[in-house]
Amino acid sequence: MEGIKIFSDSTCDLSKEEVNRMDIGIVPLTINFEEKLYKEGLDINTGEVLGKVKELGVLPKTSAPSPAEFYEAFKPYVEKGDSIIYIGLSSKISSTVSNAIIAKNMFDNNENIYVIDSLNLCGGIGGLVRIAYNFLEEGCPIEETVKNVEKILHKYKLFFTMDKLDYLYKGGRCSGMQFVLGSTFGVKPIIEMTTDGLGVWKKTRGKKKAIELMLEEAERDKDKIYNDEIHIAAITGSEKELENIKEELIKRTGITKFHEYSVGCTIASHCGEGTVGFGYFLK
Repeated sequence: MEGIKIFSDSTCDLSKEEVNRMDIGIVPLTINFEEKLYKEGLDINTGEVLGKVKELGVLPKTSAPSPAEFYEAFKPYVEKGDSIIYIGLSSKISSTVSNAIIAKNMFDNNENIYVIDSLNLCGGIGGLVRIAYNFLEEGCPIEETVKNVEKILHKYKLFFTMDKLDYLYKGGRCSGMQFVLGSTFGVKPIIEMTTDGLGVWKKTRGKKKAIELMLEEAERDKDKIYNDEIHIAAITGSEKELENIKEELIKRTGITKFHEYSVGCTIASHCGEGTVGFGYFLK
């Protein structure tokens, strides 16, 4: 894979071990608390973000890396004549990918810079990064690798739910009525990520039932799951709950290959504590 550098952004939520193993360049998003800026994963972690929300009573603002930040990240590799594949946070919810494209166009010789819109987040992005790396390691040409990744990314299912609607409400992502219903009667939304963006897949009473519906969907899809692997993720503090979900997925699908993610600052800023979920690509 000499002469090719894969980049992603901090929302891919790959572990440091995997980032190092695959030599992935990570361009961080920014977390803004009362005009104080932090680089995700460098200056602040998820636990610290949740602690500041409790302390300050407000959600942080999150922002994409600027074109200049992408330019500086890409520049050393462009100057060496290397090719670059960047796989970034969905354009449906962030300007991250569009800023990477602006940066690409700032180079005179940019035909070897490939920007892929994941149309996803968290494990979906991490999964695509891993898939791209594996294709390249197997000797697949870079143009073919990019085409393969772009085909696969349209076939992803991701579901997650959370303990409370506080973060969605404070962030303007659920109405006052939805917040009251959720708080009073325990109505839980199951959020899905599709190529069209984030939306409510189903609503139900209680988190336990929400997780059950997610598990039932995975069971229906068990024979169609790409590479027989599932991505599971949780926000700090929900690890035990995620382990129970993993055990149920093994029982219901027979799949034993899991990629586990700890949800990063940006996504946690919009979902809050107690968020758990999983996703998978379809064949």
